[in-house]
Amino acid sequence: MERKNHGEEVHRISISRLKKTFAEESYSSDNIIMSPLITFRSLDSAPRTIDGITIGIICNGKAKITINGRNHELRTNSLVMLREDSVVSALKCSKACRGYLMTYSRNFLDMINIATSDFLSVYMVFSTTPCIRLTDTEAAHLHRVGALLADVVRTSGKSAYDNRIITSIFSAFFYSLVAVLNTKLPSEPKIENQSRTDALMAEFIRILGTDCERERSVEYYASKLGISPKYLSLICKKKTGKNASKIIDDVVIHRAKDLLLQTGLSIQEVADRLNFVSQSFFGKYFKQRVGISPSRYKTHE
Repeated sequence: MERKNHGEEVHRISISRLKKTFAEESYSSDNIIMSPLITFRSLDSAPRTIDGITIGIICNGKAKITINGRNHELRTNSLVMLREDSVVSALKCSKACRGYLMTYSRNFLDMINIATSDFLSVYMVFSTTPCIRLTDTEAAHLHRVGALLADVVRTSGKSAYDNRIITSIFSAFFYSLVAVLNTKLPSEPKIENQSRTDALMAEFIRILGTDCERERSVEYYASKLGISPKYLSLICKKKTGKNASKIIDDVVIHRAKDLLLQTGLSIQEVADRLNFVSQSFFGKYFKQRVGISPSRYKTHE
């Protein structure tokens, strides 16, 4: 599958293609690819995007990467996270550039049922800053949890509990990552300084996390921030590549999935919880953005 990026053809790399790439040096399934310590290689200029969430950690060496048109320099202990819509148009690595790489499908992330507030923590940091420098302590901790996860998935296939074990350890890895990322978020927005747009974006995500169950309009969030809807969308587009409406939809859909996976809630109750006027309207909203109906999603999961 391919798409256009500012007139250029973007090559989408599938999970199945990644499985072939790392066939002899990694664990892979239909939903997850985990490589051991590997040497990163430079890519040509053809833009690429991956069908899944990719987390990479540089252990040594240097690299320069262009993500969604922005240049980033990677050094030892740099953490990189790419969403499905992240476009990598260049990657130049030193000969000594080595690290770990993990790619998870959206289905896998849905399966572990990440809380919306935690999802937003990651979304906020990597929407605005997809490359982050870790401290030695932070990197060492993620390496330990990641190594445990890699060891478990590498030896899986012998127990009926394999999937539950992998899911639990990945959840531990994810929340270790969330703990690190939360230290990178400003505790109090400082709108008066030069990073006003960063502060507004952070405050928008914070309000969205608390109000997404009852409000879906750009106008509402812009009013809470004291800016115009057009300006809010401009900020979101600049920081994440998505307009405000798309970000709101992403968060509402994530919350809807959370609620649908709670077996005690009916679809009508989920629709009511998310302040939709009817179950029918909620169904159309969900199917348009996810591709399947809420009932099918609930049953399938």
